[in-house]
Amino acid sequence: MNLNDKKFLLIEDDENIFELIAAMLETYNTEIVFRADGKSGYNEALNEDYDLILLDIMLPKMDGWEVCKQLKEKGVNTPIIMLTAKVEETDKVLGLEMGADDYVTKPFSPRELRARIKAVLRRFEKTKKINENNNSNKYTFPEINLVINYKGKSIVYNGININLAPKEFELFTFLAQNQETAFTRKELMEQVWGENHSKEMRTIDEHIKRIRRKLKNNGMENTPLKTVWGTGYKFEIEG
Repeated sequence: MNLNDKKFLLIEDDENIFELIAAMLETYNTEIVFRADGKSGYNEALNEDYDLILLDIMLPKMDGWEVCKQLKEKGVNTPIIMLTAKVEETDKVLGLEMGADDYVTKPFSPRELRARIKAVLRRFEKTKKINENNNSNKYTFPEINLVINYKGKSIVYNGININLAPKEFELFTFLAQNQETAFTRKELMEQVWGENHSKEMRTIDEHIKRIRRKLKNNGMENTPLKTVWGTGYKFEIEG
């Protein structure tokens, strides 16, 4: 996940935290806006577009839980990472129930926070893409010039229609819908063939092999169907 040209909002009453995060993001050309109390931060998030909100819990005028709750009630779907010195599990659960996407406990290292930011943004982009695809009955992967037409039960690579058998199509589509998630053969069998199906697990291997062959025969040398050793398979676009 590239952080270049992103716009973040930090709602935090400690200016030292702002300086730390600003220094961490300096090389990415990321804009970060600072608000030192919950009320002004809430208004800023409500009226401006941001890629991510970093939100402290213990804030003057309006605490972080209330900021998060009210933003979600207003339909603001910007991902939120809570920043707080609180470490109790109940506090973490409460923040997530209010709609936060992740939770980082102070003191944190810039490296940890950067990793959490990238992970949250990656999940957000993935969910956004899936929702857009579901609305159009198509799953598009422009990085590899691939389109899955769910309604028409077909896949198109570089303008070429690739014919998959019904179960091959279901297996490929399931993995694509859950991009970057690894599934065991048993899980794939249950999802595609049915929970009580008795087919042997090597059925999955055979179907993956045939799908890969059909993709390669139509010019896709590096297919997105990846083997996860010790687990099973996942759909992943390299780079």
